[in-house]
Amino acid sequence: MYLDERKKRILAAIISAYIETGEPVGSKALLDRENLSVSSATVRNEMSELEQLGYLVKTHTSSGRIPSNLGYRFYVTNALNPYRLLPRDRAALDGLFEESVGLEDMVRTAAERLAVFSGCTVFAVSPNSTDGMFTFEVVPAGKKIFALMAISSSGTVKNYFLRSDHEATSEDAEKLTQICNRVLSGFSVDIIGAVRFALLEHEIRTYCPQHAGISKAAKQVLSRLRTYELHIGGSANLLHYPEFSDIDTARRFVHFLSQHEHILEAILSFQPEEKIDIRIGMENTLFQNPAASLITVTCRDKIPIRLSLMGPTRMNYAKTIAGCNYFICRLQKYLTEEY
Repeated sequence: MYLDERKKRILAAIISAYIETGEPVGSKALLDRENLSVSSATVRNEMSELEQLGYLVKTHTSSGRIPSNLGYRFYVTNALNPYRLLPRDRAALDGLFEESVGLEDMVRTAAERLAVFSGCTVFAVSPNSTDGMFTFEVVPAGKKIFALMAISSSGTVKNYFLRSDHEATSEDAEKLTQICNRVLSGFSVDIIGAVRFALLEHEIRTYCPQHAGISKAAKQVLSRLRTYELHIGGSANLLHYPEFSDIDTARRFVHFLSQHEHILEAILSFQPEEKIDIRIGMENTLFQNPAASLITVTCRDKIPIRLSLMGPTRMNYAKTIAGCNYFICRLQKYLTEEY
């Protein structure tokens, strides 16, 4: 839909003002903060036309107007001014690479730092291992319980508990450690199949028969290691915005946050065409709400990592996108140097 230059300027100015204040924007307030070089009557007429075209919405409680989802879409596509990150912004994002130990810790910290930086709720998804390979260690963790530690090549440690019908001794734990590494180490969990599982069961029955029952549990552990990990930063951030203050929306959002498997599957199913994907209002299929937007960034390096930042539709898009761009550049450098 064609907009002339004056309408574009006025629409961009209204959206910028609304993002900054959260208050409906009237013609007088707009002229007080922007040098538009037109009269108040002209601004009112242009605002009325933008409303008729679907770019603005008039609220019931004010003579001012707020952007519609169509208005936001036009804004992020055509009218965003580049945002220059402040030194403290870069320092906060740089610090996570220096302070983190291992891939999982880095991704978890990234979700937390980006949540603070953006005011959004951040969903970070990364593989459990950089190459799918693990070494294993089994230790006694109770009278009849073993702890199985799966240690990835990137330093991530996953702990799982296996229950046996017999006493869990240190000697048996050592035997199980040797069996797991002999059968499974050196193979990506993505290609371990029925043959390896059958061999694992055979080895346990042969060399540690009293604990043969744990082979099924070990198989379940390996299937879980194939998955991606989800980390959520700033879970409560959206609840501070007026758009999420009503009890029904807040309850729905809190319930949504508890559905980790759904969130993980939805984020992994995204097929963004651009490095930064922006979904506004009902375009946001992760959590459909006309007042919520989602910005997703993907690192397509040898280790695929995806971050989705959910905020109100009036989020500071320019700042958030600048932070995401900077983070992805630093992340790719980090992965190249470390892995």
